[in-house]
Amino acid sequence: MSWTSERSIWVRRPEGQSCPLEADHLAKWVVVEQTPGMVRAATPTAHGVLIELDIRQSELDAAWAAVESLLECFSAQHGSQSADHRGGREVTIPVCYDERVGPDLGWVSAQLGVDREQVIAWHSGRTYRVMTMGFMPGFGYLGSVEEALRLPRRETPRTRVPSGSVAIAEEMTAVYPHQSAGGWHLIGRTPMRLFDPLRDEPAVLRLGDRVRFEPITIEAFQTLGEAEKQDRY
Repeated sequence: MSWTSERSIWVRRPEGQSCPLEADHLAKWVVVEQTPGMVRAATPTAHGVLIELDIRQSELDAAWAAVESLLECFSAQHGSQSADHRGGREVTIPVCYDERVGPDLGWVSAQLGVDREQVIAWHSGRTYRVMTMGFMPGFGYLGSVEEALRLPRRETPRTRVPSGSVAIAEEMTAVYPHQSAGGWHLIGRTPMRLFDPLRDEPAVLRLGDRVRFEPITIEAFQTLGEAEKQDRY
């Protein structure tokens, strides 16, 4: 636990224990169980919870002690079992790993000193968690990518990234649900529409979901893409 400003406390999960559903649960619990009027907002993030306080300068020590007490009560009431292991759906996203739709695939493999097949194997060979949602509707930050696959963001962001682009940056991977600007490395693309405001549930991904990427050919990508346009996928 640490101060990030005079009115905000950052509660960080230990390294390797980032639990998105537990962070969401804790954030909601803090708001409900707080001393009335003390907590302005509690926001779950990929690695913890940011608690914003509505206090005066003279109340800093008391607020710190109150938040510590809230965290102790939460741990006592909910035990050591993480909500991360009790919830979340399994989502499989088909991905075409081809430079015709993933223009950075060759560059990434060259930077890492491996062939394209190894990059694909690393990226598609593990299950990810939706750590947090943000940036745009339906955009889920998925963690964590294979350590050998981690690269910093592009020095110069693109002004146009096509919807469905599958990208990596640092420890995260993601799918752009809409066309937008973006600074991540594009290694593939999915024909799956991850956000549609006309659906009963507009977003495919939700916090805490377990996500796997399934490699498909360029021909399958084109076929599924046509089916998606006709609402048959």
